[in-house]
Amino acid sequence: MAQIFDITILWTVFNDVVTFLNERKDKNKENVVNAHRDINTAFIKTYNYLKNNNGKYIPNIELAEAWNQASSSILLVDRYLGEILYNKSRFWLDPELYINLNRDSEIIELTKVVDEMERLRIKL
Repeated sequence: MAQIFDITILWTVFNDVVTFLNERKDKNKENVVNAHRDINTAFIKTYNYLKNNNGKYIPNIELAEAWNQASSSILLVDRYLGEILYNKSRFWLDPELYINLNRDSEIIELTKVVDEMERLRIKL
């Protein structure tokens, strides 16, 4: 009788752990999807902006906010990339300042952003 009780407890614990891990996996996928969406939105806005402004780096609050949102979303998935995108957000507040301080090398290029989006998609 005690063995049946022990097996029942173990089975219950096992099921609880599996349920917890599945929920955690689903939440992580949701975070990856949200991060990918926000990075893609910032990418599209930036690409469009640069294309229509002949590649000129002029302060742009909308782009700063878009990259800040992307940074916030990706922090749940990849802290390092989140910090890189945060720098991109700050760059768009005053691009000239970043360039004058020789910090423009810290800003991720759009081609690298595409690579990062593909890396995120692989996580799904």
